[in-house]
Amino acid sequence: MQHSQNGARKRVLILELSVNGHHPTYVRRLLESEIPQFADIILASRKELFSHPEIRSFSDRFLAHEIKPAPSAAALHKDFSAASLISSSWRIGKLYRQTYRELSKTMDIEFIIVPFLDDCLLGLALPTAPFGGKPWLAVTMRAMFHFRRMGIIAPRQRLNALRQRLFSRILHQRSTVAILTIDPTLAKFAREQRKPGYGKIEYLPDPAVRHEALPSKTDARRRLNIPGQARVVLLYGEIAARKGVISLLESAADPTCSAELHVLLAGRHEHAPLMMNNPAYISLLAQHRVHRVDGFLDDDGERTVLAATDCMWVGYANFYLMSGIMVLSGRHGIPVIATSNGLIGYWTTEKNIGIAVDVSNRSCVVAALNQLVFEPELFARMGENGIEAFSEHRPAALQQLVIEKLREYGF
Repeated sequence: MQHSQNGARKRVLILELSVNGHHPTYVRRLLESEIPQFADIILASRKELFSHPEIRSFSDRFLAHEIKPAPSAAALHKDFSAASLISSSWRIGKLYRQTYRELSKTMDIEFIIVPFLDDCLLGLALPTAPFGGKPWLAVTMRAMFHFRRMGIIAPRQRLNALRQRLFSRILHQRSTVAILTIDPTLAKFAREQRKPGYGKIEYLPDPAVRHEALPSKTDARRRLNIPGQARVVLLYGEIAARKGVISLLESAADPTCSAELHVLLAGRHEHAPLMMNNPAYISLLAQHRVHRVDGFLDDDGERTVLAATDCMWVGYANFYLMSGIMVLSGRHGIPVIATSNGLIGYWTTEKNIGIAVDVSNRSCVVAALNQLVFEPELFARMGENGIEAFSEHRPAALQQLVIEKLREYGF
């Protein structure tokens, strides 16, 4: 076990404000790694993260430090205007700098991890290197400035040139150890630049667990009250408009869609009353063709919904980035019906792991749902492709990369 000069264990600071999406999962992966065996972890966040189901079972592996005042969840995720994004990116980065300074007054911190760089890009890029020059690394999940160069279908990003300049500024900071990206096209773009600093961008296969044993499909469907002969498409995670839930429901309820097609909605509903009053939902409910599992699912619940399904829905609307749900599907051999845009569309077509559709075109979505019913062999083959495509996307990939960097700095 490594110690600092005063004999104390070395300390790693993790800075994370969000409790949604990838965020708590990435923190959990770090907490359940070997890092707590050789270093003390300080997790600085909003108090909501400390009580999150993915984090609270690891409370003995970190020292909690509440960041105050922290932006509300609404401020972090609801307003995507250019002015708001710039303001938020500056404020969060400034908060992270202040948090480090506050903690460093009473303890030595030898390494800093920012699991989600994109929320604080501006604040950490300007005006000087953050964290007193101490080594730090971050994970990026929203970078899109390279998309057009790499052939990814997406609209031109607002403030595209600015984002790339900020990225470049961070890469040129001496204290920046690495920027890990879950986007293979960004890693390829970085290799092609041959510019100083871009070598710090490293590919991190977006990690997802692979459950060693799932219940039988018969048992899983019995638990969920789903008929054994149904063909089930699952929307898992946050049930929201941006996940294309209305497109899925309206397509499944369309008269031309097979009655054997059932929809399973599993996760937290952003606006449950609005969805439940949707005519398509009401129609499917009357036909007993829509099923719900509400709220956060633990590992047993996740195994159950994965076992019950034939296909995962990742037909997200106006979304162009990576999907952890798509990775989870591939790890379990579940094919996808996906948006044709962004990284989801890229993976779907490049690796032949499902059917890519224009989510706004109902007839196109209905055709894909009917294929799921009438061409099960095709979907089974695409599911097998997913297992191969995501074979390296293990939680250990993140853990090993971070531990390698810590070892390089004397941990």
